[in-house]
Amino acid sequence: MFLALDTLFGLPAHALVVHVAVVLVPLSAVAMAGVGWRPGWRRSYALPIAVLAIVGASAALLAAQSGETLEHSVRTAAETAGAGRVRFGEHPEQGDTARFFAVVFALAAVAWWGVDRWHRRFNLPAWAPLAVYGVALLPAVAAVVSMVVAGHSGATLVWKDVGTFAASR
Repeated sequence: MFLALDTLFGLPAHALVVHVAVVLVPLSAVAMAGVGWRPGWRRSYALPIAVLAIVGASAALLAAQSGETLEHSVRTAAETAGAGRVRFGEHPEQGDTARFFAVVFALAAVAWWGVDRWHRRFNLPAWAPLAVYGVALLPAVAAVVSMVVAGHSGATLVWKDVGTFAASR
């Protein structure tokens, strides 16, 4: 099967999908911060930024879902091998936080684009797009910070014992 909940091209889906979120969420947040204060740039780039934020949030949702499946698989494999209890530290909770803020940021990016595009049609003040931009920066920052924290803890889980394997040879 091409895409299963736990694998993608025969590899753990979490390890692949998480990188989409880790790249696109911060990229769209930084892009929003960089272009949002100039009306001409907003008109040109607000929609692509909102789309990137949506794709990043979707990847965060898939990463969380596939992460739960991977966690269950690792626990089952450890129990079968008699390796004892597997510890994931705070990574699952940090991943949930990153997913939450990625979704909130995507919604804020869409709202920012919508207000910028249609504020005249709905007789909103001329400063409305800039105000929504300012408010949308809050979940953008939270999304980036939470993504970095969850990414770091996930990388630590995967790579912390690599030196041990190399030293034992």
